[in-house]
Amino acid sequence: MSRTLPLAVVAALLLIVSACSGGTSASAPASAPAASEPAASEPAASEPAASESGGTGEAACAPSTEAGTVAATIAGFAFDPPTITAGVGDVVTWTNNDSAPHTATMASDATCTTETLGNGASGSIVFNVAGSYDYFCKIHSQMTGTVEVS
Repeated sequence: MSRTLPLAVVAALLLIVSACSGGTSASAPASAPAASEPAASEPAASEPAASESGGTGEAACAPSTEAGTVAATIAGFAFDPPTITAGVGDVVTWTNNDSAPHTATMASDATCTTETLGNGASGSIVFNVAGSYDYFCKIHSQMTGTVEVS
């Protein structure tokens, strides 16, 4: 009898632990950050997130297959010019003149990016909302630039 009791207790504990471990049962949603505490993934107020829209339902920026209305280059592991000036609706096209691959990826939303550009390749992003967009190369994070859209 002394041996049966501990096995029953262990079995009961395992049943309780497995029931509390989640499984397929519903659980209460996690609480949102307090209104005075911005979420860590929120962009700074001066940088619109790529998911924001200008009231048109369009994303603030998005990859584009259109020919660029504003040209930039990548050379010497740097973006040129480091600050690009564009207007709302402009398409910025980066052309990689380095032998290494690069991207142009918006810091506020990594889905707003060019594909990985090999030597001689170009990639474009359309900007639909005015703002300041900091960007970087996903492969070489020390490479940074800004697109100023007005």
